[in-house]
Amino acid sequence: MTEQLVHFEDLDAIKLQIYEFSNAYQTACICDSNQIASALKQDVYELIAGLGELQVFEQNNTAFEAIESCQQWIFGNVNYQPIETQFKNSLFVPELVFMIKRNEKILHIINNGINTIDFENALSKFTSTIFKPIDIEKTGLKFKELSSKADYLNTVHQIRQDIIEGTFYEMNYCIGFEAAFETKQLLHYFLKLKNSSPAPFSAFLKTKNTSLLCNSPERFIKKQGQHLISQPIKGTNAVHSANNEQQQLSLKNSEKERAENVMIVDLVRNDLSKICKTGTVKAIELFGVYTFKSVNHLISSVEGQMKADIQLKDCFEALFPMGSMTGAPKIEVMNHIKTYENMERGFYSGCIGYISPNKDFDFNVVIRTLEYQNNEKTLVYKVGSAITYDSNAEQEYEECLLKAKNLLDLF
Repeated sequence: MTEQLVHFEDLDAIKLQIYEFSNAYQTACICDSNQIASALKQDVYELIAGLGELQVFEQNNTAFEAIESCQQWIFGNVNYQPIETQFKNSLFVPELVFMIKRNEKILHIINNGINTIDFENALSKFTSTIFKPIDIEKTGLKFKELSSKADYLNTVHQIRQDIIEGTFYEMNYCIGFEAAFETKQLLHYFLKLKNSSPAPFSAFLKTKNTSLLCNSPERFIKKQGQHLISQPIKGTNAVHSANNEQQQLSLKNSEKERAENVMIVDLVRNDLSKICKTGTVKAIELFGVYTFKSVNHLISSVEGQMKADIQLKDCFEALFPMGSMTGAPKIEVMNHIKTYENMERGFYSGCIGYISPNKDFDFNVVIRTLEYQNNEKTLVYKVGSAITYDSNAEQEYEECLLKAKNLLDLF
């Protein structure tokens, strides 16, 4: 693959140039870590982006075969869905790949499959691109709840009854909100979101029909060589500017939050053991406290060494959807999610990321995300929390609102 190196001094400026340049493409996926280290600093890129569209993969399980044989970079998302039913995705082979490695001042621009003349023309257009800032005004936009608070409280009560009866141990129960909204400035809304509340796994994804403004703090799964690492989040409280150290300590020592976290850690360990060498799966950090703009989170990290014959399809069949967005035991909980949630999760609870030509990959968890449907002119966000035996329905509802705060502050 042909590659052009661009040296720069101002990281923010070169990023904005890439974002502005992405406007020239109908399809784009930009993953930006916002100079925030992920848990245990398991980072490779400060920014990596795929622009343009050479190939789109099928919306079914045969996509894995095409992806496995592909020798190019791949970007996009996979929707929440039990993987044995259907592989719903917006994965695509881009024309160009832009990447900035962590702590470097070199932009790599990779020709991912276009002809030499088109690549040279793209480089020329990028060089002359100037970021055009747009001031996003507050609109007072009001979102309509898809589940009333009363319905939410009643459903949490039913979920707790299931837990008492031993049906499952923990469920991540989600609700949605939507609003009619028409705008051509989604990129600038995303830039405002990530600047006001930066997160290590933010992503801007646009296709013909949909745009995702994702401000996720959570990694689903990363592969580098034969090494896999998953970093589930379970456990949340609000940041208190006056005394956040006490808030962090309270979160770390909370029996309820630790119980939520360890259940999912055990689930991830079990999932990884299906595709990793015996004895290599282990939690390398339990109950790490990490602080973001408005929330503190408990993040644990689980790693393993892949067996020699494992491919991407095996990874997704073993691990997807991620346990932090389902619950335990996973299959039983997913069956009940269909009953209790009055919406399709779709993009939410799925993942966004990239796959390299050598089949390394890194995917986030699609949370803290605004979803814009171009045809319907609707804006949707979804939030959830883990329900356990110790859950208080009112407090869980307040946690959902807290998680959505930075999204709503845009309007």
